[in-house]
Amino acid sequence: MAEIQPFRAVRYNPEVAGDVSLNVCPPFDVITPQLQQELYARSPYNIVRLELARRGLAEDPYEKAAETAQDWMDSGVLKHEEGPSIYVTEEEFEYQGETLLRRGFVAAVRLEDYDQKVVLPHEGTRAEWVADRVKLMTAAQSNYSPLLSIFRDDLRSSVGNMVRAIAGGEPTAVFNPPDMPQLRLWRVSDPGTIGVLQNALKDADLFIADGHHRYEAALRYRGSVRAEREVEHDESINFRIMLMVSFDEPGLITRGYHRLVESATDDEFAAIIGSIEKTCDLEDWTPSESLSTSEQIEEFSVALGEREDSEVTFGLFSKEPGKFHIARMKSPPPAENALEKSEYSYLHSHILRPAIAEKREESVISPHHDAGLIARQIESGAARMAFIMRPVPLDEFVSIVTRGWRLPAKATNFYPKPPAGAVIQEFGERL
Repeated sequence: MAEIQPFRAVRYNPEVAGDVSLNVCPPFDVITPQLQQELYARSPYNIVRLELARRGLAEDPYEKAAETAQDWMDSGVLKHEEGPSIYVTEEEFEYQGETLLRRGFVAAVRLEDYDQKVVLPHEGTRAEWVADRVKLMTAAQSNYSPLLSIFRDDLRSSVGNMVRAIAGGEPTAVFNPPDMPQLRLWRVSDPGTIGVLQNALKDADLFIADGHHRYEAALRYRGSVRAEREVEHDESINFRIMLMVSFDEPGLITRGYHRLVESATDDEFAAIIGSIEKTCDLEDWTPSESLSTSEQIEEFSVALGEREDSEVTFGLFSKEPGKFHIARMKSPPPAENALEKSEYSYLHSHILRPAIAEKREESVISPHHDAGLIARQIESGAARMAFIMRPVPLDEFVSIVTRGWRLPAKATNFYPKPPAGAVIQEFGERL
């Protein structure tokens, strides 16, 4: 049974922190070194100083994040809400020439081990990223960014209708951050309204769309505290803030999560090329000359289209310097189930695994969604080639997740990612 609760959030105080739009940032795992510096310059109170834990800028970045957060609390930059609430959200963004809205709500969700089949994962994780988040939670005693979870609304769209009704009023806060979606936030404290949401979702499956590393870090941190002392039922470390979005929400977008070939030896790179040429038919693709390289990659992603039936197709950038190719598997090996049928599974199992030792794969293959970063890495020589991936179809996603299977790490890219800093969960005896 899913338990959803209001929580006493920490939020920016605009009277001290200034324009709150300049203080939010993307979640930790998509912040490049270049973006990190841009966010630092944007505002002295940008949450990147806490969310990323000053990576590379302090001897102990986790303790420095904790010290900074305490300084901001003491000076009034951050302040506690008066009481527990949930937060209805509306994100407005541009996607493929259209203006879209994605509505949902942020609440505290009780942590459940995966074997309880309440909170369902869909992809693998990297141990070092989980450990990084555990260290931050231990030092800072807070969560700065909500996970993105999706759920099935009931036949009457009870949750969706209530969220839309609330979003029709005057927002509590509005964020217009540069290069990020506009975010409108409504604080909801009415117990009756919250009760309707709780009852509507108590029997729902919650699918982690984005935030597996942060969720597993929360489980691990809770376990470490339990090993030291008794944890009360309602302590806040038993919960994790999540942005809850319905499958039916029209602004729920999935994009491909691409793969960069980095740190490959000459032999490994040759083996990857050989594996591609052995298993795939290749077709040249010509981008628009007027576009930058990153824009060409985005154009290519769109041109690859959406997956149909059992076809297995990838995009290749810089198999030959600066060139694009469409790779179609000639005779995809028969798939036993929906997981094996995924294009990401075919790539990792049938193209990469024969070419690279398993222990080397994480060092050689790096997942990235940002076309600008991919372009820079290849143009600078830091990466040799990119696999441009199509999004996992939602029906395929559900078929995999409900059976307890996991895709390779970073196989889904739900867009946009909820920002860090709009609402903060601080640990304590109660939510």
